[in-house]
Amino acid sequence: MKEKNKNFFFELELEVDHSIKIAFWADARSRTTCEYFGDVISFDTTYNTIRYNLVFGSFSGVNHHGHSTLLGCALMKNEDIQ
Repeated sequence: MKEKNKNFFFELELEVDHSIKIAFWADARSRTTCEYFGDVISFDTTYNTIRYNLVFGSFSGVNHHGHSTLLGCALMKNEDIQ
């Protein structure tokens, strides 16, 4: 993805068995939006994927029109603060 868009960001942390521990990503538009509307960021983990047993989390903010905007996403093995 970085070959197509140099501003795409991702971070991946794997377990010893190479399964996903944490995966975070944000595209260029989300990163730019975060610069403008990142004063207050909500992190919601209400989605749980059944097949892979990972928690989906979304980072969102509110733009100048009062609409929610996506700032980034994550897949996590658990919801521990670390």
